[in-house]
Amino acid sequence: MTDKAPGDFATVDAVADHVAKLVEGWASVIRCKAALYGGAACDRVIMVVFRDFYQPPPEDDYCVWDSSRPMLCEDCATDLRLLDIVP
Repeated sequence: MTDKAPGDFATVDAVADHVAKLVEGWASVIRCKAALYGGAACDRVIMVVFRDFYQPPPEDDYCVWDSSRPMLCEDCATDLRLLDIVP
C-alpha cells in the first residue's frame, strides 16, 4: 500500500500530508480551522473519516463529516479558551 517507512517522515505534518494523499477520494480529512475563530492558521489533521462506514445517528447535529466543517484541534481550542482543561 505504501513505499514509506516510519523513518521517512521528518515531522508529524509530513505524516498527516501523506495520509491525506492515501485516503483522497474515499475518506474525509478533517483539519483544524482555528483561523476561523481568530486563532493562528493551524491546519493540523484532526481525524480521517471513512465515508462508506460513517452514518451519523438522527440526533447528531453534525449530519455529515467533511473537510469543510469548522472544527479545532485540542491545542487551538485551549489557546482560544473554547475548551476548559484543568492541568
